[in-house]
Amino acid sequence: MSLQSRGSRKFRVGDEVYAWTIRPRPTDAQAAGLTRMTLAIQRIEPLSPAVLVVDLRVTRCDNDVRPHSTGVHPAMVREMLARALAEGWRPESGRGHRLEFGLIRDRP
Repeated sequence: MSLQSRGSRKFRVGDEVYAWTIRPRPTDAQAAGLTRMTLAIQRIEPLSPAVLVVDLRVTRCDNDVRPHSTGVHPAMVREMLARALAEGWRPESGRGHRLEFGLIRDRP
């Protein structure tokens, strides 16, 4: 699996470059507030097929049931990656990894 380069944001950690993205539109379940928002991170230099999927523990801010504001900042994404690496995820292994990282809603 590979992230689309369109709409993704890049960041560097040492000699490696990663990209992260959040789906541009919610799935039906996310729009109904039934599932939580996720974020995907992948190492793109050197390229690795492994994708880190982060459960943000909040509904999408654009859900139809209870819209809210929630911000994801580059520093948070770096922390997510650091936690996954500390848990033992290795992008070069080619295996994906799931991580829970709780965001706080900015406003109800």
